[in-house]
Amino acid sequence: MPHQPTPPPPFQEAQPLRNQHMLKFITLVMSCAATAKFVLMQLSLDGPLETAVVGLFCVCSWGCYLAIGRARFQFGAAWLITCVLAMAVLSVLTFGSVRTTANFLFVGAVAGAGILLGRKALVWCVLVSVAALAVLTYAEGQGWLRTPDMSASVAGWFTQATILVVVAAIIHHARQQLESHTAHLNQELLLRRRTEQERDRHLDRFVRIFRNSPLPMIAQAGHDGQILDINPAFERCYGYHRDEVIGHSDARLWGSAEERAHHIGRLLHEGRAEMLAVKSRRRDGSLFDAAISSEMDTNDEDRLVITTVADITQERQAVEQLRRSEERFAKAFNFSPLNMSIIRLSDGRFLEVSRGSESRFGITPRQLLGRTTVEIGFWHDEQERQAYIRRLRETGHLHGIEHRVRQPNGREIELKIWSELIDIDGEPCALTCSMDITEEKQRERLLREIAEGLAVQSSEDFFAAMVQHLAYAVEADRVMVCELVDPHTLQELATWRDGALQAGRRFALNGTPCEQVSIDNRTLVIDSGLPSQFPASDWIRKCGFEAYMGYSMHDEDGSVIGLVCAYWQKPLPPGTDYQTLFSIFTSRTHAELLRMRRDREIQALNDSLERRVLERTAELNKLNAELDSFAYSVSHDLKSPLRAINGFAQLLREGMQARMTADDAQLLERVVAATHRMEALITDLLALARVSQGTLERQAVDLSALAQDILAGLCQQFPSRHISTRIEPGLTAFCDPRLTRIALENLLSNAVKYTQNRPEATIHFGQVPGTGEAGRRVPWYVVRDNGMGFDMTWSDKLFKPFQRLHMPEGSPEGTGIGLATVRRIIERHGGEITAEGRPGQGAEFRFTLAPLA
Repeated sequence: MPHQPTPPPPFQEAQPLRNQHMLKFITLVMSCAATAKFVLMQLSLDGPLETAVVGLFCVCSWGCYLAIGRARFQFGAAWLITCVLAMAVLSVLTFGSVRTTANFLFVGAVAGAGILLGRKALVWCVLVSVAALAVLTYAEGQGWLRTPDMSASVAGWFTQATILVVVAAIIHHARQQLESHTAHLNQELLLRRRTEQERDRHLDRFVRIFRNSPLPMIAQAGHDGQILDINPAFERCYGYHRDEVIGHSDARLWGSAEERAHHIGRLLHEGRAEMLAVKSRRRDGSLFDAAISSEMDTNDEDRLVITTVADITQERQAVEQLRRSEERFAKAFNFSPLNMSIIRLSDGRFLEVSRGSESRFGITPRQLLGRTTVEIGFWHDEQERQAYIRRLRETGHLHGIEHRVRQPNGREIELKIWSELIDIDGEPCALTCSMDITEEKQRERLLREIAEGLAVQSSEDFFAAMVQHLAYAVEADRVMVCELVDPHTLQELATWRDGALQAGRRFALNGTPCEQVSIDNRTLVIDSGLPSQFPASDWIRKCGFEAYMGYSMHDEDGSVIGLVCAYWQKPLPPGTDYQTLFSIFTSRTHAELLRMRRDREIQALNDSLERRVLERTAELNKLNAELDSFAYSVSHDLKSPLRAINGFAQLLREGMQARMTADDAQLLERVVAATHRMEALITDLLALARVSQGTLERQAVDLSALAQDILAGLCQQFPSRHISTRIEPGLTAFCDPRLTRIALENLLSNAVKYTQNRPEATIHFGQVPGTGEAGRRVPWYVVRDNGMGFDMTWSDKLFKPFQRLHMPEGSPEGTGIGLATVRRIIERHGGEITAEGRPGQGAEFRFTLAPLA
């Protein structure tokens, strides 16, 4: 707030005080002067009458001074003026003429009356002075007065001087009063200007607040409620334009007349209304929840009411949603099957406890409130609780942690705990729910022990372990796993009786509970009275069995293939989970029985298949040997006539060279070229036959050195070509060195052959990681070039004998056996080979030799 100017003291309040001081001063001067003149007249032996007059005036002036000193201002001032007038008249009478210095007393009395007593006293004083002077002047003219002594004296001078001093003081006092009054008026004027400026600033500030307020605001006349102004927020909220509401009543803005009347009554009674919840109506007629605050001006002449409206629809909806959420949370908290509680982290005290927490701690929820988790044994000590708090603060929540708690009765239980970090009134707390998993843990341990006991190799051992653990789990006297041999006979696969395994036997189903299980294809549970239900079974009566439980096991077609059954010599107790355990064991036994039966079938098929494979393999080996021998013989025998044809053709060309025409020479050249191609074909066939014969002699081979040697020889064959080679060092393989060299020679010679049209041939031999068949990790060796490439559409013919891809004219000649030979070598090593290429962009061959483990 700006500094408010301090108003000067009111002039009317300071004026009497100044007049009193001035009157007291004048009275003191006159009293002292009268006393001094009285003493002077005594010394000068003036007339007794004049001395008596001065003495009387001296007594009167000192009396006025005492009266003024006792705050009797009006009486003292009037008495002083009266004494001065009387002194003036007596002075004229004693002197004998109106032309005496006493006339100054009339002037002093008039000046004092005008300044000290006001207008009315001034008028009376002037009238009395004029009348007195008139009477005295008349008396002097008639000679009624004594003869005046016109000689100058000190007493006359002193009287005149005193009167001048008093009049000067009175005039000075009047001037001070005028100046003080003028200064006071100036201060009041300045204060009024400042007040008006401050009012204007406040008004401007109010207008800005009114216009820019985000809340709807209304200015109304207090006497009739007429709307004087609205702000833009009101227009946005209510949908009215200012011209539609200014000058009108606010009745249409209210949802109900009762609420409006209540609001008006509260304003008239209290002058204000704060956050009054009402229903307000928009221009379209829709109602919304509003909180209005109104303030009425205290000026009775022109009362102004300023009202602020807040739309609290969303707030009320949020409050209602919060209330419903709290209600749902309270219901979920109290009626949850889980044990729930809210615990303060600072000291571990229970703030809220659900109704089910009694079963967890052995004491009532009311007894838990206010106690700490360490006191009731939830944590063994404070260090354990602090460790839990640190974990909760780090993550904000803990889900499914397991914890062992000791109840007040000494029993230990196992809990699974879920905790969420929450804030209640600025205090960090933990919303905790827990579940008693003691029985579940016991069942888990039992099943774990059973699973460990059933982890055996063979089906026979499994069935033996299963009946033993099932007997302990369900406390049965006899447990059997049986396989259905035929519709009327069961074969015991394993039997547990009297704490020991017994030898399996075969028995008939007639008259037994197992017959009913196998026929009805269902589970049969007899809690008690077993002999009475199967009277034909002497074996049940002889063994003393009272209860029975049997589960059937089925094949994929639904037919019964076996049973799991148990006998008890006493009735089954109610509320046990024997059926659940029995179902778990039966499910596992069912799977094992199916596996055993499938193993039997697979073993029979394997025996038959192995016999047939051996027979077929022997036949294939015999045929392959005959084919390899035939191919080798044919290839070897074809070389002799081929060499004869080639030799005779050379002799014919030498002998007939002078007599042959150009056509004859061309035909003879074609014959010679054909013999060369046939010789190359026969050589490749012999090589292919050789790689199929003999045994592999595996050893560690330096593939990098082998490839370097092969490429060096190829580069010497084409000295005019620019061939760039890149061979990764240290590449080794466990393989047959002779066959591997043949394979690399074919691949690298192809790379050199099919890059002959490139200005600079690039050939790379390296290794990349990869996997082979069945996901085994194997090294892949790569031969890559930038030659002519090939179309992947014809890649299926690439490794077949006598197959060559469609190549453009000018391509190198070939027999189509080289890549087939490479594939045969790779396959003999147990490896794989693949090829990728694009026409004009080179080719890449990848292969493996010795698989790694």
